Amino acid sequence: MCLKSLIFLGQLAVIVLVSACSSHIPPEIKQPLDGSPGIAQVRHQIDFYLSKKVRWGGAILHTENKQNASELTIIAFPLSETGEPLSSDQSQGRFIAIIDEFVEPQVYSPERKITVTGQVVRAENLKVGEFLYEYPVIQVDHYYLWPPEPEQIYLDYPPFPWMYGPYYPLYYPLHYPLNYPYYYPHRRHH
Repeated sequence: MCLKSLIFLGQLAVIVLVSACSSHIPPEIKQPLDGSPGIAQVRHQIDFYLSKKVRWGGAILHTENKQNASELTIIAFPLSETGEPLSSDQSQGRFIAIIDEFVEPQVYSPERKITVTGQVVRAENLKVGEFLYEYPVIQVDHYYLWPPEPEQIYLDYPPFPWMYGPYYPLYYPLHYPLNYPYYYPHRRHH
């Protein structure tokens, strides 16, 4: 095989792998809807936006299975280009998503990210603590539960790699202040 064909096969393999990684997200979730209103707009003019198609996402707060459908209470966050909810300290509001099938509450658990598309069907007034909150209700056409985020692991390593060794626990305290010249405790002289 000549070098050009090997390079071509390598590039083809990369393209196939990259497209395979992103192809599991449904196109209805991935593509933004033209003219899709935000939650605040819908809450202020619910009658105007009835039957309007929206694409919203966020973190699940509560999953409740009814006789013929499942209701997910979701706190909304802004979406990325691929439709994934972005973690943020600023919520866009809350909404209820109705899915016409059973969803497992252990899988659709609190804090899992989800993106839905569907139509605004009504508003429901429910209490959040003592506050009466108006939830837009969405009849879901398509939804995607995002994979759980890997848990962050923080390891407590010494500041410099040459401190590792079989006698590490014995000599680490002796070297610790020497590596941090500004760490020395200051004592007041009386």
